[in-house]
Amino acid sequence: MPSSIDPANHDDLDDLDPRDIIARDRLALEPVLASLKDAGYYAYGTLDDQNRWMIAVDDELGHVNVRVGDDGFDVVLSMSSPGMYAEEENPWKLRSRNRLARMTLPRIARGFLEPHQSVEWDEIEEGVAVHEHYQLPFNRAGDIGRFVREQHPKLEDLLTLIERQLG
Repeated sequence: MPSSIDPANHDDLDDLDPRDIIARDRLALEPVLASLKDAGYYAYGTLDDQNRWMIAVDDELGHVNVRVGDDGFDVVLSMSSPGMYAEEENPWKLRSRNRLARMTLPRIARGFLEPHQSVEWDEIEEGVAVHEHYQLPFNRAGDIGRFVREQHPKLEDLLTLIERQLG
């Protein structure tokens, strides 16, 4: 049976059975799921790689993950540009360009990114991936869909800026 734990109060988490934590997070994230669906996203609940319940969104604009954090909802927006150098036919040159991009991204991050933003080279997509990390108060659960919709163009602009820097 799910415990009646306030998502904002994490003092008793060490004493809880992991299933209670997942049940608590599922309840806390229900309005987030509804908000994202109302905003037109295909959103679903799932366990992450650390066995924490989260709400995920996957669409053509990128990915969104929402979890219960210490002081609110942790919202991570991600976007990538797959195959950044896909037009390169020479495999040696392609590997070199990918390697140069991986080496350059940390310098770009130091010069252009805010503390809540990060960038990495996505080995699977062979392109740049940007992430924005936010924490919204628990009372904003119903606003998260709109918030994500408003942030996507800004994240896309950030991705474009970084791609230009890689030139």
